[in-house]
Amino acid sequence: MRYAITIFLIIWIGANTFAQVNNPELKVYINIAENNNPELKAMDLKYQQALEKVPQVKSLPDPTFSAGVFIQPIETRVGAQKAKLSVSQMFPWFGTLGAKEQQASLQAHAIYLRYLDARSKLQMNVTTSWLDIVLTDQKIFFTQKRIEVLDLLEKQSLKRYESDQTDMVNVLYIQMLKEELISKLELFKDKRNTQKTGFNKLLNRDLSTDVNTPEDNSFLLITSIANKDIEFTKHYRVASWDQMVESAQYGEKASKLNALPKFGVGLDYAILSKRTDMNVADNGQDAIMPMLSVSIPIFRKKYKAAIKVNELKQQEYEELKTAEMNQLELELQQALELYKIGIRNTDLYQNLITKAKQSYEILSSSYESSTKRYEEVLNMQQKIWIYEQKQIEAQIQVQKSLAHFKYLEADPYGVTTKNLDNK
Repeated sequence: MRYAITIFLIIWIGANTFAQVNNPELKVYINIAENNNPELKAMDLKYQQALEKVPQVKSLPDPTFSAGVFIQPIETRVGAQKAKLSVSQMFPWFGTLGAKEQQASLQAHAIYLRYLDARSKLQMNVTTSWLDIVLTDQKIFFTQKRIEVLDLLEKQSLKRYESDQTDMVNVLYIQMLKEELISKLELFKDKRNTQKTGFNKLLNRDLSTDVNTPEDNSFLLITSIANKDIEFTKHYRVASWDQMVESAQYGEKASKLNALPKFGVGLDYAILSKRTDMNVADNGQDAIMPMLSVSIPIFRKKYKAAIKVNELKQQEYEELKTAEMNQLELELQQALELYKIGIRNTDLYQNLITKAKQSYEILSSSYESSTKRYEEVLNMQQKIWIYEQKQIEAQIQVQKSLAHFKYLEADPYGVTTKNLDNK
């Protein structure tokens, strides 16, 4: 009976100690990851590159300037033509530059939406990775407490064996359980080091930096889903393909406008020398000649091909959008399944814990020094801890599903959209 009382006290003391220490919130790690993650930084740089393409496509072609000197001056009525200067500027058909600008802007916006999706996914990955560490810490905690109990019971059993109050089998049984748990404890610690390395990689910081987890597990009790019926039409991954479809539409428009004539205006300036053999009106007066040019798009195949390419792009992006919608629907179903399983297992293990504790009290009250009864008491005590650990695993599973639900929402963490016009 003293064994049962000792075990109960250690369980009670350990559980209360476990709920007393506070740790930094998960949001701190998410902020670090958002600021440091190299993949997210690379996507932001890609978005900035796309923005720089906008002023490139909306600009007019560079004007052309030419200058020439006559080796043998050409005689004209008002003097010899010695040199000639020309400047010209081509203009595409009306609306062409605007269509190209819209096309580039929409492509940049699509990249930005993918950046937002990457940031949202990073937040989810940080959350799930952190929850894995929380679960491992819980396993370490429970295993250490079980070893402490077995240490105490081993010492008490040895004393009872020396006074012929129990069998050596009981002592060996405790030692076997303890050695098994010590091996598991080392495995959990190794696993935590690996998880810590992966977590710090997400945050792009020193891999040896420790990761704090809350010893108060009350946050695991939060199990409500904000929204089960998520509308994916505005999700970043879907909206980015909408932008690409619209971009291809403007690309098609620009290709059609490119197939129309282009106009050019220019100015020729001829430098003349005065005639010395006779005096005529406007003698030596330089000549200025305005010019107008038109490019005639005779070879139509390249223009038709460009139009066709953009039509095919629209179809491609629509198909990719549909595939993205299907994938998001699948992810929603998987998250919902994970959530339901976690809720069911949480309730299941709560029920099993209650019954195991009742069984433990019955066994403890009728404890006899027989080997069979002794093993039953120990096994029931072990079951209580195992069920409590399984319950936390189920609660962690629920929290992972909630993190996935937040990601599946269009704006899960309240991120603000950048003003594209400021870039």
